[in-house]
Amino acid sequence: MPGCLPPAAGRLVQRFGDPGARMTNHIPQPPTPSSRLSKTETVPRTPFFYGWVIVALAALCSFWGMGVVQRSYTVILKPLTEDLRVPRTIGVFGVTLGSLCADLVSPFIGRLVDQQGARFLVTVSAAATGITLILLSQVDNPVVFLVLFGGVLGLARPSLQAVGAQTAVAKWFVRRRGRAVTFSTLGLPLSAIVIIPATEWMVAQYGWRTAWMVLGAGVLLLLMIPAGLFMRGSPEAAGLLPDGDLPATAPGAPAIPHAPSRHAEFEWGTKEAVRTQTFWMLSLGFAVIGMVPTILSVHMFPYFTDQGLNPATAAAAAGSFGFSVIVSRLLVWGFLLERVPIQYTLVLWGTLMTVAISVMLLVHSTALAFAAASCFGIAMGGSAPLGTLAWARYYGRRSLGSITGVANLISILNGIAGPLMPSLVFDLTGSYQGAFIGTAIACIAGVAMFGIAGPPRPPARMATSPS
Repeated sequence: MPGCLPPAAGRLVQRFGDPGARMTNHIPQPPTPSSRLSKTETVPRTPFFYGWVIVALAALCSFWGMGVVQRSYTVILKPLTEDLRVPRTIGVFGVTLGSLCADLVSPFIGRLVDQQGARFLVTVSAAATGITLILLSQVDNPVVFLVLFGGVLGLARPSLQAVGAQTAVAKWFVRRRGRAVTFSTLGLPLSAIVIIPATEWMVAQYGWRTAWMVLGAGVLLLLMIPAGLFMRGSPEAAGLLPDGDLPATAPGAPAIPHAPSRHAEFEWGTKEAVRTQTFWMLSLGFAVIGMVPTILSVHMFPYFTDQGLNPATAAAAAGSFGFSVIVSRLLVWGFLLERVPIQYTLVLWGTLMTVAISVMLLVHSTALAFAAASCFGIAMGGSAPLGTLAWARYYGRRSLGSITGVANLISILNGIAGPLMPSLVFDLTGSYQGAFIGTAIACIAGVAMFGIAGPPRPPARMATSPS
């Protein structure tokens, strides 16, 4: 649907290049290196399709890269700000600063992923994350804390989530993309189950400094090293095809089910994608509704303690949402993502997020805390898969990193309002309730945006239906 490109956006996409657009319908052809990759890559021999190794590495990124930082901080926030003798808003400003840095650098990271693959960026970002967590264990100055937590960890974040690791998964799969992305995002909810209680125990026994030192060492050993050894950018660069398919010309190649309505993809360029109404509605919808997980990932634990739960019970309740995420992602969202149009799935997800933030207002006991966390977990089950699949389903694989990176710039709204606004409301009123109510109202508008964002109409030169 043309005609929706603001002048500033037109100048923006010129910075990140436009590889041109083409249409594919995933009929296997002999593999050739992608024109966006400057070098070919070799992959170790495995008895299964190597794309599943990429899925496992992306899961490690979501657990050790994103999960450790986000989940540990929800426990460390209160003792950290008390130790540094600063208001809670200052501690949360580190999250805001990190989100701003991540969103601003995402277009550049996305372009590099499209051109060079994800291996170098993921490895360097994992190293930076691990080393920074160790350095944070020694911090005694709020300015140094903001530089390390907000600046360095923020710059490392895009490579370890949708723009880097998850984009790599989407490039390795087409027909099986729904289940591949679903499996690759299980690390984040698993980190809630493991990291929140583990961090609370370490903080109670040894202090928050020791907790961050141990977690930083874990990132270096269990993410940086595997990523450096095994991460690869795309199947074509390794002489393979998505999904492990054999070329149609290969002797004995199995017949691939021809389902163009489900697997055909138009390969959009960045400029072409940004000119569509769908791009802007998706970007704004994700930015608004994405405030819910941003708020609760930081504030759920302190909110539960403010409601009268002791720290151990609050940590157990906050961490319990991870079970709901895993169960709903495997049993509900995995089914929906491969069988229901992405537009309807987005509307459902946005509605559930609205309900989740509203239910938090009812928490005043341990049972209600667990119930609210479970409700949030059911909605969160769709968050990470939808964030990758929506862009891949509508705009294809070729420029997926660049398109996702530019879209993340819109999430600056999320990065500012998500972590900081509840802290300001809390410091002014002594309660999170005003922040939760305002977020629920904003989410209703986000659901409407998803309802408007139907599949984009291909440009005239791509309008030929897949054969």
